[in-house]
Amino acid sequence: MLKKIPFRRIRWPGWVVLIVIGFSFIYGMAQLVDAIRFDPESEATSPPGIEFKTESTDADTYTMSTETPVMEDPQINKPLNDWIKKEKEDFLKRVKENKKELGEGYRAHLIIQADSRKSTQDTYSIMFHSYQLVNDVRAKEQVKTFTLNVAEGKFIKLPDIMTTNDEMIQTIRTRIQRHANAKMQEALKDPATWNWTLNGKALTLYFNDIDEAGPTRVEVPIHAILPYLDDKIADTLEVAEASIGVGEKYVALTFDDGPDPHVTPRILNVLKEHDVKATFFMLGNQAEKYPAIAKSVAEAGHEIGNHTDHHKDLTKIGREQMAQEVLASREKIMDATKEIPVMLRPPYGAINQDVETVANDNGTSLVLWSVDSLDWKNKNAAAINSVVQKEIAPGAIILLHDVHSTTADALPTLLTTLEKEGYHFLTVSQLQSKLAAETASPFYGNMKKG
Repeated sequence: MLKKIPFRRIRWPGWVVLIVIGFSFIYGMAQLVDAIRFDPESEATSPPGIEFKTESTDADTYTMSTETPVMEDPQINKPLNDWIKKEKEDFLKRVKENKKELGEGYRAHLIIQADSRKSTQDTYSIMFHSYQLVNDVRAKEQVKTFTLNVAEGKFIKLPDIMTTNDEMIQTIRTRIQRHANAKMQEALKDPATWNWTLNGKALTLYFNDIDEAGPTRVEVPIHAILPYLDDKIADTLEVAEASIGVGEKYVALTFDDGPDPHVTPRILNVLKEHDVKATFFMLGNQAEKYPAIAKSVAEAGHEIGNHTDHHKDLTKIGREQMAQEVLASREKIMDATKEIPVMLRPPYGAINQDVETVANDNGTSLVLWSVDSLDWKNKNAAAINSVVQKEIAPGAIILLHDVHSTTADALPTLLTTLEKEGYHFLTVSQLQSKLAAETASPFYGNMKKG
């Protein structure tokens, strides 16, 4: 696709410039390939009657390669073609503005790739990635999405399928605090302009021009936005948790006080062997002390929650100190895991009105438990299993701690026993979604330690 560069024409210091540009282009292309790599789990498919046509242009000062979706209905084609046309015009304008720097071994490049993925039974998302490299060290990248309702033969916007009020936007905002600059705040104002895709796992948002490194991608778990989705859309989503049938037994395992360099890895290994996902309520100071362990929890696909910074009883400190405990911990957990904890488990299960206010003000759900394993007290594997098996019931949230070696000792038998009894394991968010819980967990049992 790319024209050969006539190296013999280039003289010092042109070699230096060429090398810098060459490395920048290779780096940019690597970023692009990574950015446009579609998740195989999304099971990308094309809506009926769509083909993708590739067009290439090889000129002296530039190359263009574009993938264009071709639909049977020309009216549906029009907005897609209009967007591609606009990208081409913008690129050629930049080429013209930089014509003195182009040629003689260096050309500008425009690459537009397109793909489609199924959202619901009747909707498909068509996604474009545009990559422009003209006379820059870093390329200009854009993401554009179109969501097509096949049954109605028209494109829809996010407000067409979900409530986009202030509450919903706040839910989104809690997921993107790392990108919460002025540009992002402006972009959040109008959900009708958002680029998005939807499937049974998440609502994925793409924001352009927020970060110089390229489009900002934000994934919001499906459970967080289900309350806002139109009922008809929600009913047609193949939600990831749907494999657990109605009336089946499901529970959530939770681990507090970690991460711990000795116990947490052992627990992760057991969970992996049983293909179980759990929720880890981390202490900020522990995540800061053992960031690699904290990161390994997130990378294994487990859910991350906040357990405050120093495990203080929040009901016995002032609101300002309380907020500091929550916010400092969240920052440290985010630094270590790259995940934003949106659930808070107060130490000792101690809650009052101030705790609830601080949690609400920071877009955080309060989560307690219904089964206390007493692993913090007994520190005996057999005793831990005995307590849990005695108290377990469908819909339970089980309290454990990934700082006691005896908890790691007890876990293999605990999982095997519960699996034989027909229990399925979900994260807290998945469990809450199953129980149609929109905010804090409904479990407020007798709690002495946590």
